[in-house]
Amino acid sequence: MSPDLHHLSGAYAVDALDPAERSAFEQHLAACDSCRAEVSELSDAAHALTSLNDATPPASLRASVLAGIAQVRPLPPLVADETPAPEALASEAPTAEQPGARVIPFVRRTSTWFAAAAAAAAIVVGGVAWSPWSTDAPQLTAVQQVERAADAATVTSHKGDTTATLAYSRTLGRSAITVSGMPQAPQGKTYQLWYVGSDEVARPAGFLTAGTDGRAEAALEGRIDGAAAVGVTVEPAGGSAAPTSAPIMVMAVA
Repeated sequence: MSPDLHHLSGAYAVDALDPAERSAFEQHLAACDSCRAEVSELSDAAHALTSLNDATPPASLRASVLAGIAQVRPLPPLVADETPAPEALASEAPTAEQPGARVIPFVRRTSTWFAAAAAAAAIVVGGVAWSPWSTDAPQLTAVQQVERAADAATVTSHKGDTTATLAYSRTLGRSAITVSGMPQAPQGKTYQLWYVGSDEVARPAGFLTAGTDGRAEAALEGRIDGAAAVGVTVEPAGGSAAPTSAPIMVMAVA
């Protein structure tokens, strides 16, 4: 028998075959015990579905949704500034430091992390009451888990046409970044993420890859514990042990 006929049992059970297919399958069915058993089971399941009824939502659902909405604070409108675009800064990125280089306090460079954060006019938004681990919640990505944590806070920063929003949760010890309007990294370069302490010492926190539409998102590697800011620099492909260029984005965290 053709192996393709074995695959028609589901369509046969719900009467979805054309006349030629039905005739061929019924001839096969007369000689195939496994297909007969499968058709019987599928037919029973199809008939059981017809007995299902639509469920009426409880009267309390509307009030619950409206009460939840009242706790959500809207983000402010996006405001562009006149700071240089990321591609202008990226073109000035120096060469990579030697492998194994230690983490260098950024205070030694021409632009400090926290001065850059102030210039970017970051906005902190309070947490949203939400528990991503509810038994009836859908499967969440790492970024969504941070954004929807009960104590989640967000910081939005604007740099030219680029807007970055950092979400972080002290309870989870994690953070995630979403970006729009970001050009793709120059050839042979990458966007690298950093956790920056109050002493302006930066530690690597992963990478950010902008798509052709200028959008990107990533959950930062490591814990946010001890960090006073999160920054983005342009680094050689593969990343650096310590920043080798001025930050193109910096977001201070509370």
